[in-house]
Amino acid sequence: MRESRLIGITFRALFAAGIALRIVLLFTSVWQLDSDNAVVYLIAKHVSEGDIAWFFWGQQYGGTLLEFAAGAGMLVFGPHVEVLGVTSILIVAGCALVVRHVATLAFDRRTGYVAATLFWFSGFWMLHVSISDPGFYGPSVLLGLGSVAIALRPQMHRPIVQWLLAGLLAGLALWQSPMGFLLALPGLIVLLSRQRVWQRWLSGIGAFLVGALPYILLTVLPADHPAPNRFGGWGTSIVNLGGMFTAVLASTFGAENAISGVLVGLLCLGLLVVLAVIAARRRNTWAGVLVAGALLEVLLIAPLAGIVLSATDFRYSFFLLPALVISAGWLLTRIRLLGFAAMLLSVVLTICQIYIVFPVPQFSTQNRYIIGDISALGDYLEAHQVKAALGDYWLAYAVTAETNEQVTVGALAINRRYVPYEEAAVAQDPVVLIVYAGATNDEALKKNSQKFPPSTRVEVSGFAIYTFAQPFSPFAYSWDLY
Repeated sequence: MRESRLIGITFRALFAAGIALRIVLLFTSVWQLDSDNAVVYLIAKHVSEGDIAWFFWGQQYGGTLLEFAAGAGMLVFGPHVEVLGVTSILIVAGCALVVRHVATLAFDRRTGYVAATLFWFSGFWMLHVSISDPGFYGPSVLLGLGSVAIALRPQMHRPIVQWLLAGLLAGLALWQSPMGFLLALPGLIVLLSRQRVWQRWLSGIGAFLVGALPYILLTVLPADHPAPNRFGGWGTSIVNLGGMFTAVLASTFGAENAISGVLVGLLCLGLLVVLAVIAARRRNTWAGVLVAGALLEVLLIAPLAGIVLSATDFRYSFFLLPALVISAGWLLTRIRLLGFAAMLLSVVLTICQIYIVFPVPQFSTQNRYIIGDISALGDYLEAHQVKAALGDYWLAYAVTAETNEQVTVGALAINRRYVPYEEAAVAQDPVVLIVYAGATNDEALKKNSQKFPPSTRVEVSGFAIYTFAQPFSPFAYSWDLY
């Protein structure tokens, strides 16, 4: 059997196995969700009920294409969080297919199959993003890379269609996130330089504006609550330029200490250098566009992360992953059967990493939220007929999702998320606040450092529940995240 045929058959088998593995994980203790995931689920649930949100609640970015798709699924299967999980899996599966398509056009079919497999099985943390998408990562890569695939392909029989599709996908990518648009931007520049026909330019720009319309309107129209300044300062930005490689990418691929982090970071940087060399020496436009997109991602994320990047920020690796795996795929296929061996090894290493993170995974749908025994808290609130409350951000929407909005909990945060939850909580008599027992907000309430009205405190499963006898607005006080 020829190597290309062997690799092709292997990819199809592993691609199907990867979908099956991810769906199985949705029903195990491996699938853990946080409050961000809960917000994504609640937006999707509201979409299925006709309440449309174009962006992640309380943010000036983070389009809701994933939530629209999941909401459509909920119309058929009902408001279950597993519907969101399956939708996320299918979108990232689409990303893998686009990676294969781009790598094939950039190099050859073997590179395409190997790169797509490395993307599909790139370790537990990237698998985690594929089943617990924070809202826009999968759609951003799918649309941004999809725009590149259209923009760089040979001129279509009807060029106007190429411009319309490339522009529309890039606009939709911008709606999802600036990171998605930056993946598409180098491809658009190449298309503009190749076909200098003003009618085509106008059609592409028009399609882009249509796709990006929600983002444009959000930028132009006055916001109810101004977006927080996410610029972390020049010092933090410079540190993050290296941290993207030695912390974020390093943790994604299993580095556990500073030395291994530097080695993994250098390896990832080397893979981008390989693409840059190929682009320069072979005049390979695809390689140039891929490395340009990856570098633009680093230059955007480093200053706007707002914090010093660390191993816990592995999710940002998802935007660099297509360029990295395509470069690795090309290198591995230079030696006969090495690419095939790497495909199998990536599966083994991904499964091993799952067992390292979760030594004893169990089939269970209980306690999915990583912030504590949310189900016990929800049961307590329902039993005491608490219909609305306010709480720490990292528990608020998790409680709301766990109870399927039988209890709605708005967030005690400067950045207001979903006003209806907050208004319902303030209007409820008595007003109820839920915070982590022993954490900063709990200590402030116990010490009454801000002159809070009288209240009673009950502790349930590690959460402190405060009930206030008289009406008051918690948003007149300052709060920490927990």
